[in-house]
Amino acid sequence: MQKDQASVLLEILSQGLKRYAALSTQKFLGDRTGYVGLSDVGRAMECMRATVASKLLPAGGGDHDVPPEFAQATLRRHLTLQRGHCFEDLVDHALNAHDLLLLRQLEIEIIHQGTPIRAHLDFVLVSPTPVPTVRILECKSAQRLPDALYTSYETQVYGQVGLLHAAWNTKAFSLRDANGHVVSSRLTFPELCQACLGVKLPKRPEQVDLQAWVLCLSMTDGKAFGPYVAHPAMLEMCLKTASALWLHCISCREGRSDIDSLPTANGCHGLCSYCDWNADCPKFRGEEHHDWEGDLRTLFTLKAKKQALEETIEEKEELIRTAYALSQANHAWIQAGGYRCKLAQQNGRRGLDTERLRQEITALTGSVSKAEQLLARCQTRGQPTTRLLVRAMRATPGATQDRVASSFSTAN
Repeated sequence: MQKDQASVLLEILSQGLKRYAALSTQKFLGDRTGYVGLSDVGRAMECMRATVASKLLPAGGGDHDVPPEFAQATLRRHLTLQRGHCFEDLVDHALNAHDLLLLRQLEIEIIHQGTPIRAHLDFVLVSPTPVPTVRILECKSAQRLPDALYTSYETQVYGQVGLLHAAWNTKAFSLRDANGHVVSSRLTFPELCQACLGVKLPKRPEQVDLQAWVLCLSMTDGKAFGPYVAHPAMLEMCLKTASALWLHCISCREGRSDIDSLPTANGCHGLCSYCDWNADCPKFRGEEHHDWEGDLRTLFTLKAKKQALEETIEEKEELIRTAYALSQANHAWIQAGGYRCKLAQQNGRRGLDTERLRQEITALTGSVSKAEQLLARCQTRGQPTTRLLVRAMRATPGATQDRVASSFSTAN
C-alpha cells in the first residue's frame, strides 16, 4: 500500500525515537540483559512476565509496515517513553542554575547471592554544610500526576537509597560523563564525591542526612513524593525480587520454564498499553478475568458519581437562574461574598440546514440528481469509534441468569 508523505514522515520520527532510545540505553546503561536494574525490580513487582521478556527478547519486534492506526499508536508510545528523558534534561538545567553540587546517573554495582545488580540514580545532590547532606532525586513523567506513588516507583527509590546506604564504603560506585564515558570507577561513595565534587563526606552513612525523593512531572505541573530513607526490610525485599527475576531469566533462557507461566500484572494495569509483549499476553486470553473486577467496579462507581454530580449541578444551576431572574438584576453582576454571578446572553450555534441547501441547489441546477450528487461529494464521515460497555451484574434469588441493573457507556 502506497503511503502518503505525512505518514512516512511520522514513521521516520517514530523509528528515529526508537533507535535513539536504544543507542542512549547502550551508551549509559550498557547491556541490560547482563544485570538486574532497580527499575527492573520495580517493574517485576507488578509484572514478572513483561520484565523477564524485556531481558530476553528484542523490544517491540519491529514497527515497520504496520497499519496506519497501529503506526500512530506506536508513535504515541515512543513519544511517551522519551518524555521522561526530556524532563530529566530540564531538571538538570534547573539544578545547575542554582550551582548545586550534583552527580547525574550515579551507578552502584553489586553482586547479591550470584545476582548482578546495578542501580542508576538520576540525580544525587551533595552538600557538606550545615551538616553532611545527600539527596537522591528520581524523575518520573506522567500524563496526569498521581495522588499516590506507584508501587514500582516506590520499590525503585527504596532500593536506591537502601543500596547507597549499604554500599557506602564499598568500591561499588562509578560515574559517566555526558557522552557515556566512565570518568570514575570502582570507588567508595565518599571517594567519588571527593574526586568529582571536591566534597569530603563522613566514612559512615549514619553521620549523613540521607534521603530520596521522587519528582513526578507532567507537561503542565509537578509533584514531589518523599522523603524515603534507607529501610533494611525494603532493601531486602528489593534484593529478593532481583534474585527471583534473575533466576526466572536463566530458567527461561535455558528452556526449563515458559515465559507465559510467569505472573502478570493484576487487573487493567496502566502500563499494559505500553508493554512490548502485550499482544500475546496470557492475561488477555479467554473471557474470564476475575482480576479485572476491581477496575471495572471503580469505573462503574465513578460513572455513577459523575451522573449524579451532573444532575446536582443542573438542579443547582436552575435554582440560581430562577433566583437571578426574580431579583430583577437586569443582566448586572450580583455580588455574593467572594463570588459573583449573572445571566449572560450568548449567540446560538451556527448550523447548516441540509434540506434548505438541497432545495437551493436544485433550484440553481434544475436537477434533483445533480443536487444529490453535489451534496454526496461534500459529505464527510468521522473516524469509527469503539464503546466500552460496563454493566453491573446482580443475581436475583432463584434465577439462573444475571440481571443488568444499570449500564454506562464510555467513548474511547
